[in-house]
Amino acid sequence: MTYAITVSFTSTHRGLYEQWLVLDFEMRPVLLRKLKVRIGQQLLDDTKDPVLNHGVILQSAKRWTRGNRVIIPCSCRTEKQEDLLKEYKPPQLNIHYKPSCNNQTALTADNYKAKMHEFLYNEERAEDQVVSRLNVCGQITTMDRLDSPKFGMEFAPQGELFCSVSIPYKLTIDSPEGLALKRSVQSALIAPLDSHHPNSKVYESRVLQLITRENQIHLQLFKQCCSDLALKHNKSYQMEVQFQLDRHTLCSLHKAVDLLPDTSRVLPDLKNCAVPVSDITYESLNSKQQSALGFITGNHDGRSFTAPLLIYGPFGTGKTFTIATAAIELSKDPQNKVLICTHTNRCILDGRQASLIQTWWDV
Repeated sequence: MTYAITVSFTSTHRGLYEQWLVLDFEMRPVLLRKLKVRIGQQLLDDTKDPVLNHGVILQSAKRWTRGNRVIIPCSCRTEKQEDLLKEYKPPQLNIHYKPSCNNQTALTADNYKAKMHEFLYNEERAEDQVVSRLNVCGQITTMDRLDSPKFGMEFAPQGELFCSVSIPYKLTIDSPEGLALKRSVQSALIAPLDSHHPNSKVYESRVLQLITRENQIHLQLFKQCCSDLALKHNKSYQMEVQFQLDRHTLCSLHKAVDLLPDTSRVLPDLKNCAVPVSDITYESLNSKQQSALGFITGNHDGRSFTAPLLIYGPFGTGKTFTIATAAIELSKDPQNKVLICTHTNRCILDGRQASLIQTWWDV
């Protein structure tokens, strides 16, 4: 049997969309196919090696750490931040972390914290692998001023310099490398190519996120780096650059797990939980969205515990619209307080949701 099936969709945002398609021909098993569509950028073959820029090669050498290099920091972290980083060491240095790729053990109140730490370490390892693909060795070019598209001409402070580093990947928000750079990288370590001695100095520099180009990253080189390496304006040097994963956020999440007084809120006993109900209906919501709205705005007898509600789904399924609608309903009662938190400002409101919320609040 042969079937010709056309699948189409519309999108108002650029990005990489992935979605499972289930084909049911009234027989078992059903057929699963994963669709991948990139909007706004030519789809590249992920299996091909990246095209390298002139003078740059991928660097797969051992990562620099305080154990094998003398790291000259560029910024002073607070004592509290340093203590947090020491308390939760990277996965490769943490003796308590035992990676388990196929661990299917169910979450329980007894293993919840250990499993959460394991999930966070797995996430860090995966993110660090993407960040490590940015590491390069080759030619950098120094300069004492930069032309920022947003802020105009920017001059390096006295004794410091900027430099540009070519990267063999496209650094757009739609690429894994570009997303990791924007989300998880604030600094890089830099040293001359001939610094192979285990105790060689490497210098921390700041990544200038707002001046990042599609395949070029700009760094701010601080005084000691420029002085020790005798760097001059408008010169080219052979350097190795290793970009650093910002671990502070991940360490904060580890700390939050350890400070959790009990797991009843995040891992409730569903058998003893009640489901709130509400008589509020919206014609613009489908059945699943209406159920979520009822859960958020409804009430029960108060004698049972209410479990947290998780709303998930692919792009365009109305997650934000449903949450915005629920927030509006809750705001009608002046006694209610609504707190909406997201990773980025862009996630909070978009188009239709913004106009809905602005009807009630001064956003």
